[in-house]
Amino acid sequence: MAAISRLGYLGFEVSDVAAWERFAVDMLGLLVSERRSDGSIVLRMDDQAQRIVVHPGPRDDLAYAGFEVDDAATLRRLSEGLNQAGFATAELGDDVARARRVKRVHRVEDPNGVPIELFHGPERAAHPFGSALVASGFVTGNEGLGHVVFGTMDAHATERFYCELLGMKLSDRIETELAPGFSLLITFLHANPRHHTVAFAAAPLPKRVHHFMLEVGAMDDVGQAYDRCLTAGIEIANTLGVHPNDRMFSFYARTPSGFDVEFGWGGRKIDDATWKVDRYDRMSIWGHRLPATLPPRGA
Repeated sequence: MAAISRLGYLGFEVSDVAAWERFAVDMLGLLVSERRSDGSIVLRMDDQAQRIVVHPGPRDDLAYAGFEVDDAATLRRLSEGLNQAGFATAELGDDVARARRVKRVHRVEDPNGVPIELFHGPERAAHPFGSALVASGFVTGNEGLGHVVFGTMDAHATERFYCELLGMKLSDRIETELAPGFSLLITFLHANPRHHTVAFAAAPLPKRVHHFMLEVGAMDDVGQAYDRCLTAGIEIANTLGVHPNDRMFSFYARTPSGFDVEFGWGGRKIDDATWKVDRYDRMSIWGHRLPATLPPRGA
């Protein structure tokens, strides 16, 4: 089966590019590598020329998610399979490919209307990456940028799209009771040893994306990022904690656009030869609490 290899890049349309730059650089430790004439900024986190592009606009949401394939032949086979299954694909042309810093890129919408870009041949940066804030660096390489989480009203169609048509595999599921009589089902899919590249919650969300995740190489870098956000008054969506399925030690911060970023360390790796799909009944082993649920200081 022709399959995607990793999450390669993300594009966001945001109403306050300057706030995003401060957040990405001063809180997350990313690097601005380019400022474009349309007001966009390009962010790096490793030796790839660009990983996140922040575009000016009113949406304050995900503009596109780019998934990498190994070569042109794989890209062609994926596009053909999607077209045959009723998901129309379009080659975006040389201008868009140059803007994405890739050799070729096709676009399709997933069952939830999320713009998905399939590409091959990402450009490498001319200079090594170094973060002044993240000493251990970001975990990328064959595992890609990290992961992204969507909402869906049709979990079956979404799983079919990403697994049967894009070649991803089921990692596990979490079904947890959020309130009496209301349970939430989240499905986790992997494209490589990273525990999940895509996850989706069977519920409507106010935006296309719930959060994206960046993983670093040391636990201390997570704690230091948490402290930076607290000191700067950045809204913490979920406190430090550990998930039961991917075992990621992480916290969630609210981006200037209102969706979240998970900043984590120590994510579990999958070996398809031995992996067994499981089902969990809670979101976290400990932590990841909503700040509103924390007891008052001194209590």
